[in-house]
Amino acid sequence: MKSEAKKSLSSFALFFGVFFLLLTVQEGCYKKSVSLRGVVLAKHYSPGTSRVGSGTLSSTSSHTVTYRFTTPEGQAREASSPVLTANWTKLRVGDAVDVQYLPATHDSRIAKQTASAPVFCLIALVLLATGVWLRRSAKAA
Repeated sequence: MKSEAKKSLSSFALFFGVFFLLLTVQEGCYKKSVSLRGVVLAKHYSPGTSRVGSGTLSSTSSHTVTYRFTTPEGQAREASSPVLTANWTKLRVGDAVDVQYLPATHDSRIAKQTASAPVFCLIALVLLATGVWLRRSAKAA
């Protein structure tokens, strides 16, 4: 592999390694969340776009749920959160949902909708190690 290609690939791996490292930190923050019960207010589906061959980027579809919950301080809050397609299909307006709430930042999300921190950490470590290895091998060439 040519030196320039290795440098480009290493930059790509390092960028995404840092991205997954940040996701690991975010998941770590949610370990300190408060578990609350909420109620589904609405479900939203946004279809993705497919522009194969048009030269423009396509987008993926998204499934979100708007929910209401009460904070430990007694304040009613509404929020929206992306959910996995299988869970979105099962949920109905009025259903109870588990909510993870961060009192320090007033952030919330529907519980159990993302990969765990160890998965993100493993991906981050592999990408960062690959990026460093490619960068060093590009300099040696």
